Amino acid sequence: MCTLTFRNLNGDIIITSNRDEHVNRGITNFPVTQVINEQKIVFPQDPQAGGTWLACSETGQVRVLLNGAFARHKHRPPYRKSRGILLLESYTHQTLEEFKTDYDFENIEPFTLVHFDIHNKLVEELRWDGRNTAHAIFDYTLPHIWSSATLYTPEVIQQRETWFSEWIQNKDQSAQSMLNFHHFGGGDANENSITMSRGSFLKTVSISQITKSSDQLNFHHHILLNDSKKSFLF
Repeated sequence: MCTLTFRNLNGDIIITSNRDEHVNRGITNFPVTQVINEQKIVFPQDPQAGGTWLACSETGQVRVLLNGAFARHKHRPPYRKSRGILLLESYTHQTLEEFKTDYDFENIEPFTLVHFDIHNKLVEELRWDGRNTAHAIFDYTLPHIWSSATLYTPEVIQQRETWFSEWIQNKDQSAQSMLNFHHFGGGDANENSITMSRGSFLKTVSISQITKSSDQLNFHHHILLNDSKKSFLF
């Protein structure tokens, strides 16, 4: 929910996501499946709201939610709907541009939703700041990193981009290397490192990775709170 990276290594795709959350939110259930718009969606399910921050379809559409849009916002509940439910509902639309046009975002807390369409080679994002939406498309051949605007200042986000750039220049090019970055990037767990820790309650609680090699999709989910690991192979 709070740190996301993308790598395209000559057609092999690596998408890795850290979820930074209050530890008392509970342990996610994985894998959970739903059929939406006639396609199977697989995701780790939040135990409180029933939604998710990360999902992958059998057709290779991966969607990842980060809290906040462009800047830190004030939390003003109650909101009309959980953003994790909104992510699942976005699968009723083929692209985020269609979703932006058709969906009612009124009284939804600000978010960034990133969509990777592996088969159609598309990376796009939708940001909602509480008043307006913004849609952008990224170069599918280049590496990218996103950090949550609610947890990290612009200066820290820039620092994390530098860590990412230095890592992919100096380390081996592999899915395991990207997992290592999500575990150890920025040094030992501190307030702003990739695996972060702020006090006793706000921490990186899980690291998930979706890889595509040849025609095979693999969804790996590691819950750090109890060190449990599970994978789902499409």
